[in-house]
Amino acid sequence: MTWKPFITRITIFLILLYTIIPAAVLKIGTKPQLTVNVLYMPIIFAGLVAAFILMKRDELKTFQYTFSIKQTILFGILAYSFFIAYIVQQKQYWGLENAILHTITGYALYLIGGLILFLAVFNTDFAKNFKKTILMSFAIIIGYGGGATALSLAGYPITRAIIKPLVALLSLTNTVTLTVDNAPWVTVGKFSAVVGPPCTGITSLILFTGLFLFVVILDWKKINKKSILWMYPIGAVGMFILAFMRLYLLFLIGANYSPKFAMAGFHNNASWIIFVLYFLAYFWIIYPKMLKKT
Repeated sequence: MTWKPFITRITIFLILLYTIIPAAVLKIGTKPQLTVNVLYMPIIFAGLVAAFILMKRDELKTFQYTFSIKQTILFGILAYSFFIAYIVQQKQYWGLENAILHTITGYALYLIGGLILFLAVFNTDFAKNFKKTILMSFAIIIGYGGGATALSLAGYPITRAIIKPLVALLSLTNTVTLTVDNAPWVTVGKFSAVVGPPCTGITSLILFTGLFLFVVILDWKKINKKSILWMYPIGAVGMFILAFMRLYLLFLIGANYSPKFAMAGFHNNASWIIFVLYFLAYFWIIYPKMLKKT
């Protein structure tokens, strides 16, 4: 068997979703909601497709694809009806004065249109056969996107939460001054720096979560699903501990050795070096324990 039938169909689906629809939307208007939805929704579908392919890469080669012109026309018209409704909704508020409600409505229209477009290209036999995996892929991607957004919004509260133990630790060896505005401004000796949300490890945690999901999805059949419940939290906590220690070392180096090296050398390079080393070490230790015992 071959990948050709699946590759042909998924290419058609992505071309329709990524070119025709966004081009039509962007041509109609330039309101902020248009930009956000046009960027985020195709990203969600891309993640959905990637997760689905990774989990069902063997079955997709052997699946017997069918074609129904009636289904293609019917679902195609229905899909574009939702996309047109989405475009109109983005152009007008339909009386929805609440910006959040307006955005959610736009997401729902675009999402339903995309799912129906998927049926138009692949037809219902394919959807029925892989229904559980499609729903699982969708739940994973939506969960990851929602979690990443929630973490990003929680950036400043998390920053203010870790700044007190950081100041307490630095105060053991140095004179520390803390000024809390939108983001905390910490002065250790003659060295000062703003501690923003990325410094707390949020960005690293989002990236770590994405890579963790990639590994889990890639070896979905081999993974002991229960192990994820305790192995991921361990990795997440480790990311925050490393981010905290990186902050501590940054101020320690800047105050006692070289402010220039602290910002230009350590600050710019420590994050990705620590992340890569941590991720490799974490999976070298954890991955064998995640596999099913046979």
